[in-house]
This record gives sequence, structure tokens and C-alpha cells, in this order.
Amino acid sequence: MPPPVTDVLPDEYVPARIDPAWLAGLTDDTSWRAPSHAVPTPVPFPRRETGTLADAGTAPLFDLEHATTAWFYNIRHELSDAHVNPSDMTREQHDWFSIDREVLFTREKRAIARRGSLLRLWPAHSDVTGEYALVCAPTVRGEYRLSNVDGLLVSLSATDLPTAVRDAIVASARMNTTVLLARTIDRMYS
Repeated sequence: MPPPVTDVLPDEYVPARIDPAWLAGLTDDTSWRAPSHAVPTPVPFPRRETGTLADAGTAPLFDLEHATTAWFYNIRHELSDAHVNPSDMTREQHDWFSIDREVLFTREKRAIARRGSLLRLWPAHSDVTGEYALVCAPTVRGEYRLSNVDGLLVSLSATDLPTAVRDAIVASARMNTTVLLARTIDRMYS
């Protein structure tokens, strides 16, 4: 006899709320903001410095307030702040990272969802299409060790915006937290 299924979702779990007709109509030009958008500031990831790239202005990664989309950068589990005036990286800026056999990702913020509700959707800045990733904020404050990092950056198989937004909303509901949806626009190898 098989064991009974145990629901492991938290007591305060709220199912994701998705309007399928609205979701199906999303394009790269769609912009949207929830009427109420109070979000607790998540614990930051180990922060990746970005040198002169930050000169054009940055915001916290999970910030909802910047008008246009922003780019951020990551190597392994380190993520930069959001760069609110994104532009292509020069060779000198890339070399500043002095990475050794590591991949530097450039990612474009597209949406933020919290506990099953979409809070913000930005129109695309880049015309690159392709892979999306979900960033789930860390939950534990304190020192990080490479072997014990809280927070996730997960690649999605979805390559179209409606599916990726749905995945972000559902993931935020299932994990009972805030998630950021980003599109991968560049990978640079040293």
C-alpha cells in the first residue's frame, strides 16, 4: 500500500492567480504594475561589484520603482545590483572582472512576482530572445559560505514571455516568496 500524499506547502500558501487571457496577450513591449506593490526588501545575494558599469546608476535587484527595465550581472552565485540605464559592456569593462574560466552573464529584469501575484512587468530593453531565469531571493541573513548559499538562480526551459511569466507567478506561490524573472541576454567567457 503506497504512503498517503503529504502536502508540504506552508500553511499560508495562496494559489497563484493568473488570468489566462491576459497572460496569452503578453509581448516584449508589455508593461504592467500592480495597484499595490509593497514588497519587503529581500536579503541580498552575495554582491558582485561591476566597476564603471555602475556609473550610470543602480538600484537594488528586487526594486520595483525604476521606470524601464534594468540589467544585472552574475558569476556563479554572485549577483550585481540592477543597472537602470543598461548598455552593452565594453571590452575594458569585461576585463575589469578579471574572471578566470568563469562565465559572466548579463541578464535583463522582466518581472517580479510575490506569493502568487505579479507585481511588476517591464518591457524589454534588448531585442535578444531566448532563455529566461528565475531569481529567488535568499531568506537567511548573515555571512555566506560558498558551500552554503541560500537563494536560487534557476534557468527555465521557457523561451516565450507568457510561459516564463506564468512560471514566475507559480514559483513565487509555491515557494511563498518573491521571485524575479530575467532574460539572459549575453554570456561572456574569459
